[in-house]
Amino acid sequence: MSNPDAKVIQEAERTVYRAKLRLLEEQVLATLNGRSGLALARLWAPSPVIQIVTCDGVHLGRVRRESHRGDPERWFAVPPAPQCPHGPYPTASQAAQSLVGTRFTAPTTSA
Repeated sequence: MSNPDAKVIQEAERTVYRAKLRLLEEQVLATLNGRSGLALARLWAPSPVIQIVTCDGVHLGRVRRESHRGDPERWFAVPPAPQCPHGPYPTASQAAQSLVGTRFTAPTTSA
């Protein structure tokens, strides 16, 4: 297989992977629909590493855990694009709470 063919296959695999993640996210959002207040749910049930965050049914983004064995947990808030992930936070709940501010804070404009 030539190098261009390998790149096409790799890009196709990435596209399928992103589609699977999006489908999982939609399924989780359906379970959170109608929940009041701040709510977190695992993107993939067996693993707490990535969680979907909503507030009063509004999708705010995700939180993800990044830590190595033996290190304290570090959580990052991942708002929808084009905003950038921010953190670290010591808990998933604190990372999720930070998303509330990014979602409902009006953008500033220069006069």
